Amino acid sequence: MQEKNILDQLRKNGYKITPQRQEILRTLQTDPRPQSAEDIYRKISAYYPNISLDTVYRNMAILQELGIVSKLNFQDGKNRFEINHADGHHHHHLVCIKCGDAKVVDLCPFKSLDKTKLAKEKKFEILGHSFEIFGHCAACRDKLGKHEI
Repeated sequence: MQEKNILDQLRKNGYKITPQRQEILRTLQTDPRPQSAEDIYRKISAYYPNISLDTVYRNMAILQELGIVSKLNFQDGKNRFEINHADGHHHHHLVCIKCGDAKVVDLCPFKSLDKTKLAKEKKFEILGHSFEIFGHCAACRDKLGKHEI
C-alpha cells in the first residue's frame, strides 16, 4: 500500500498521524520481511527513545484492524506483521525454524480452490488462510553442518 493511502485511511478513521506512527509504517515498508513488534520497536527506538513497546503493539493492532497490515503467526509463537498489498494480492512464506527469517513465496496453493463452494459444503464462513513452509535457511544449514539439500 502507498504511504499516502495508508495515512488517508488512518485520518478517515479518526487516527492522528504521529511521527511515531509514520516511522512504524516506514519501517514496515522499507523492510519487506515480516517483522515482530519487538523488531519494529528496536529499529525505531533509536530515533524515538520515548516510544514504548506497548505503543508499537497498539499501533500494530490499529493497522491490522484497518486492514493495512496482516498479522502472521509462525511456529516460534512470535507474531509478525507485514503491509498488505493495495490490490489484495497476498503471498506466503518459507520460514527458518532456527533464526526466524522468512522469505516470500509469491504464489498461493489455494488460489484455484473454489472457496464459495467449500464454504457452502462445510457451512463455514472463510475469513482468510495462511500457508507457511518451515525449514532451515542457508545460513542456519551451514551452522548446523548441513550444506546439501
